[in-house]
Amino acid sequence: MTAFDLINSALRLDGVLAGEEVANFNDANLGLMVLNDMIDAWNAERQAIFTTRIDDFPFVGGQQVYTIGTGGDFDIPRPARIDSMSAILLNTPSNPVEVPISMYSIDDWQTQVPVKVVAGSFPQICYDDGAFPLRSLNFWPIPQGQPCSARIYSWQGLGAQTLTSQIAFPPGYSEALRYNLAVRLGAEFAAPASAVVTQLAILGLARIKSMNAPDLGLRSDLVGNPVGYNWSADLFGNPYQ
Repeated sequence: MTAFDLINSALRLDGVLAGEEVANFNDANLGLMVLNDMIDAWNAERQAIFTTRIDDFPFVGGQQVYTIGTGGDFDIPRPARIDSMSAILLNTPSNPVEVPISMYSIDDWQTQVPVKVVAGSFPQICYDDGAFPLRSLNFWPIPQGQPCSARIYSWQGLGAQTLTSQIAFPPGYSEALRYNLAVRLGAEFAAPASAVVTQLAILGLARIKSMNAPDLGLRSDLVGNPVGYNWSADLFGNPYQ
């Protein structure tokens, strides 16, 4: 199924097209704009995205700030969000070592790193300013000499479509895209989607969000603590014993 097929199907669900009718040039391009707007909105929701992208980029000795995005130092499409990072130590290239990098907020970067220009073997901290169209990644300490790379775990966007694009996503996406697009096109063409179409759109999106939901580890105060609930740990941050 192409994006053009998807748009025609959504317009038929709204009653804008009948039978084997297809959208004219203007309506097809309007439908494509709405489809890409919807995909862009889904790319800002982690549970609408089915995978995490992993990219490695070499550090340059003495460079602290790197841009990430199309045409940046780290040249990939600008991720909506970076989940985590690591430094890959390459002293033994055949057996690299991965060391997690702490992601700092702007408050952490301001208050916990008073001296920004510090040289080191490999970065242990990164502050991501979230800028657009290129995010700026500030690393500390600044790598010097030792061969190492940045490994970036980021949201993998669904990708903008053209009218001839083949719709190729994991199971569940085809229905979710079709019915949610019908709801949005119904508003554009003054042909509101029916209650059935709207309900199927909600269920379709909920299905893929459930499929993409991360596994969350649960912590129990009773594990390894025979005396029961450790109230001092939760209230005052004391270690669990």
